[in-house]
Amino acid sequence: MIMSLLGLSWFNPNPSDLTRRARPGWRAIVVWVIFLLSPLPAGAQATRSTGKSVLLLTPEDMALPAMSMFVATLRSALWEAQDGPITLDVESLDLGWARGPVYTQALHTWYLAKYRERRPDALIAFRTDTIQLALELRQELWPDIPLIVLSEDGQLWNHTPRPERVAGLWLRYDWRATVELALRLLPDTRRLAFVNGSSPWEQAQQELLVRELQPLLAHRGLEFIDLSQLPLAQMLERARTLPDHTAVLTYTFMTDPSGRPFVGREIARMFLAASNRPSFALHDTVMGLGFIGGALVSYEAVGEQLGQLTARVLGGAREEFLQPLKPTSSDARLTVDARALRRWGIPRERVPAGVRLIFDEPTLWERYRWWLLGALTLSALQALVVGGLVVERRRRMRAQAELAERQRLEKLAEQEARRTLDQLAHMGRVAALGELAASLAHELNQPLAAILSNAQAARRLLDAPHTELAEVREALGDIISDDKRAGEVIHRMRALLKREEPRQELHSLNDLVGEVASLLANDMHLRGANLRLSLAPTLPGILGDGIQLQQVMLNLLINGLDAMTELPEGQRELRVGTASPGPGQVELSVQDSGGGIEPSRLARIFEPFYSTKDHGLGMGLSISRSIVEAHGGRLEAQSPPGQGALLRCVFPSVDPESAHVPTPRHALPRGR
Repeated sequence: MIMSLLGLSWFNPNPSDLTRRARPGWRAIVVWVIFLLSPLPAGAQATRSTGKSVLLLTPEDMALPAMSMFVATLRSALWEAQDGPITLDVESLDLGWARGPVYTQALHTWYLAKYRERRPDALIAFRTDTIQLALELRQELWPDIPLIVLSEDGQLWNHTPRPERVAGLWLRYDWRATVELALRLLPDTRRLAFVNGSSPWEQAQQELLVRELQPLLAHRGLEFIDLSQLPLAQMLERARTLPDHTAVLTYTFMTDPSGRPFVGREIARMFLAASNRPSFALHDTVMGLGFIGGALVSYEAVGEQLGQLTARVLGGAREEFLQPLKPTSSDARLTVDARALRRWGIPRERVPAGVRLIFDEPTLWERYRWWLLGALTLSALQALVVGGLVVERRRRMRAQAELAERQRLEKLAEQEARRTLDQLAHMGRVAALGELAASLAHELNQPLAAILSNAQAARRLLDAPHTELAEVREALGDIISDDKRAGEVIHRMRALLKREEPRQELHSLNDLVGEVASLLANDMHLRGANLRLSLAPTLPGILGDGIQLQQVMLNLLINGLDAMTELPEGQRELRVGTASPGPGQVELSVQDSGGGIEPSRLARIFEPFYSTKDHGLGMGLSISRSIVEAHGGRLEAQSPPGQGALLRCVFPSVDPESAHVPTPRHALPRGR
């Protein structure tokens, strides 16, 4: 069975022989009977070494290359696991060509005589019929030693009761994965041809294959073409005339219907040479002959895994005797031969991801593609250089003229944009002060009323018979103080309303905040809002137009007050802060205690004519952002959950060593 189990029927060290010479069972029986009647040589009766030994029973010839590789890997795995040499005796049963009860009885008699005095520590057997013979030998010779099996039947113990002290592996061929790979590479496939031998074991395997593939064949509507019942000559002739859209799946070929044994590797070569359709295989040992690929089994890995299992059993791992047959971890590795893809004109794009690509040798174009492309590119570059030198002067002159014209137009556009921004900024200041008209009138009314009251009191004091000059002097001092207070209000209003060319001057951010806060102090009082200032003690100065910067602050504060109109008095709080977030930067932050900005609106609040207020024009924040960016800064909006809206202005600062501005020069209101 190892011819089938390991794909060894495709390999033979003597490829010139197409058929094996028949070795009649009677001749072998006569030889063995003569051997049994002869006394055993002294060497055979010698005492064995103290090391452990394993007896391996294989169903086919050990001279096959793949079998040799498998046994070598098995031996190495045993040595590594046992930490030293271990004796591995190998017996080939040749069940692929010699069968029948007489032959089986002769094998039974021979091994009883040969190993009666040579007790192994473990017994390994391949294939169902070999396993049965191994069980009989163990029962008569060594009933207490463990048996390790490698079976092609995963349900082996469902057919017969499981004997004691038996462990094993299930070597499963993934026919379905191979057919699915063929359908991926050849999507137009309508027929599946199957090549297999005619021995009883091969036919039993074919029944398993048909049963496993039947749902897939029915689902894809594939026609199944059976080539296993044809003699070799007819099979090769049929391979030459297979219909279009046919994929071929091969398994083994040990015998044909006449019972003649064959060397599978030569049959595979002959079939691949004759076939007019692409073929797929299940064994990694046949790759390179012309098969496209399949879900291949690595027999070297199988030997290593079986050796590790045997070593565990020799080490006393009794739990292995209770486990079902475990599938080997090395089977069904999808592999594709790149040379076969090119032969059949299959695009590489059809190869599924994760499939191993072997024999991927580059073509002449792929190997020298960059050299050819480089030569062509160099020639093209030379032609381009020659042509470029001819027109270079003309292009340069045209480009210079276009650049000069573009610069002139950009300068005009920049000047026009600056004038437009100044006009919009002025309109914004006028609109903001218009919103503060009632508050400013109230703030002016207080000092004017105080002036009138103090002037009337001074006149009454002067009309009195006995004039108190000290009281008159105090009244006149109050008049002067209230006049200055009213003058400051008017001065701030005139500064904001006056339209002038922007001037780049050095300013203190804290001073600008203080002036705007003083301007809005009365309006905040009327709205029932509290102002909380958190100003950094020392800040580097900023360069810019003070009026435009105050306009930004005024707009941000008024927006914050508008956002808190729905809150009850006592909960309306406007927090203004300054800081230096990093070297060369100063920051102004304004945060209200309102409901915040919806996430869907947050990204649009700086767009022109977009407003979250029912009465707003949607220009305030857009103008403010333009002013901030014109000063080399940035204006950002955030809406922390449950904390209202937060707007941050970050400006570039002047080098502190060249100009450092002290803390505010105004007494700022801390809220009312």
